[in-house]
Amino acid sequence: MRRSKLEKYISILEALVHQPLEPENISFNTNIECRALRNYIRYLISQNLVEENQTKSRTNYAITDRGITVFKTLQAQKYFKKLKQILPVLED
Repeated sequence: MRRSKLEKYISILEALVHQPLEPENISFNTNIECRALRNYIRYLISQNLVEENQTKSRTNYAITDRGITVFKTLQAQKYFKKLKQILPVLED
């Protein structure tokens, strides 16, 4: 099943929640092709959800405080949506 852009953005944020990662690791963890991943990361950087950290030989990406807040909000919405689906079943 094909994922929406929002689902891909969320998967990138989720991959970065625990630690900064290099693009190859993000690609592996999210199952997003490296070329496409660059565009998604650029967008997340422009929204101040992710930041780029460069050393001499490597680049990695980390989630920002704002990114964590957005990620947690989206996860809560997902949880409440599932809960809303379950509640009618419990009432019957």
